[in-house]
Amino acid sequence: MKVLSGALKRRREQLGISQAEAAEGICHQSLLSRIERLDEVSNITVLQKLCDRLKLTVSDVARMDNCMLTTLSVVRQLIERREIEQAAEALENPGLMSRIPVFAYPEYNVLSARVALAENRIADAMQLLQLALGDVEKHQYELTVEIFTEMGATWLAQGEHINASECFERARGIIHRLPRDVQLSMARVIAHTNRHRAEMYLAVEDPQRAMERVTEAIGILPAPEVTDYHEMVELQMLRSRCADALSLEEESTNAKMLVYAAAEFSKDAKLQDDVKQYLAPVMPEEV
Repeated sequence: MKVLSGALKRRREQLGISQAEAAEGICHQSLLSRIERLDEVSNITVLQKLCDRLKLTVSDVARMDNCMLTTLSVVRQLIERREIEQAAEALENPGLMSRIPVFAYPEYNVLSARVALAENRIADAMQLLQLALGDVEKHQYELTVEIFTEMGATWLAQGEHINASECFERARGIIHRLPRDVQLSMARVIAHTNRHRAEMYLAVEDPQRAMERVTEAIGILPAPEVTDYHEMVELQMLRSRCADALSLEEESTNAKMLVYAAAEFSKDAKLQDDVKQYLAPVMPEEV
């Protein structure tokens, strides 16, 4: 998608910040340099985040409907908050697909696949992920990692551990080839990948390796935003399961307390209720 000539660069220079500062936590500096040089961006989420940092709206720099541009990021937030029904409704809006530019199809298909997997529509999820993989651009490292991660999760849901492992290894290989600063900007995606890898190791009865992946994921997850509390809850639940399998009673109890704490900090009433139901049978006195 084309953006207005020089709009991002002019605004960045007006604010007196470097490319590195503008790109930090969003994308690699080289990607921002490319965007500024070509006045072209292929990832809606990246554009939205850059505009937020530069105190712009997307409509300030692109001749497109701002509501349409934010739709996919809103859907992603719904999925990360586990509000699957609402995300499905948004994705099924009759006018949405007709308004999405071609370059956004891979992200649309990934999000649709995550909804399909949550609804146990396994074949649909895999088909959507195959479509996303066929359309994703080479420089979209974060989205490519997400595609392979979700493929692995989809295979895992079918008990196909070898295929799941191959997909997770593809994701891990991409991550390891990236510069350290790019990896840091992808911390949430990498943590999500490691959580699914841990689930696979538990499924094949290797709790030690599962615990290693969970610990790695917890260690790199950034300071929580609202949606990150949901990921932290799932990671700590998984850590508790690993600890139980390894007969680490104290660590299991600690993980359960952190599950409760993350839910409380989230201020999400549904997540808090879900966590209380999860914890009540095992530690009623402490919660």
